Amino acid sequence: MNNQAAFSSLNDCSVEIEKLHKIIEVFGQNHTIVPFLTNYAVIKCCGTIENCFKLIISDFHNTLPSQAKNYIENTFLNSSMNPSKDNICKSLRKFDEQWNENFKAKLLQEVDRSRIESSLNSLNQARNAFAHGGSPAVSFTSVVTYFNDSRRVIEILDDVVR
Repeated sequence: MNNQAAFSSLNDCSVEIEKLHKIIEVFGQNHTIVPFLTNYAVIKCCGTIENCFKLIISDFHNTLPSQAKNYIENTFLNSSMNPSKDNICKSLRKFDEQWNENFKAKLLQEVDRSRIESSLNSLNQARNAFAHGGSPAVSFTSVVTYFNDSRRVIEILDDVVR
């Protein structure tokens, strides 16, 4: 990946997920701790995807005057936004329509595009359910799959935004 901060963030999240998986293996799938660890994984994974998508899009701003950097950081980078395909496309359009078109075209070329998009959507839905006081009906294994598929969206985005 071109964006090293995003790359590191994705890898750090993968390492943390693996640690959680080992804890779950020790306690067993039916232990009462598993739903808590799963909810943590949902928040960690979705937050990592959100952070990476915003980092990749906004990192070009390092060459801008400080006022423009501050504006981008305050209105985009530090804002809360679900990392949905729609929000990614809307954000890309705000910066560069060609980035948006290239992102959609590359995503369309993915063999597993439907699964990847569904995983990104499911990860967002699980986070929103938990963030609004609900209990997401998702397994730890599903969260890992959603994250790995969503990681592909970030890799495509990283390839488009240069």
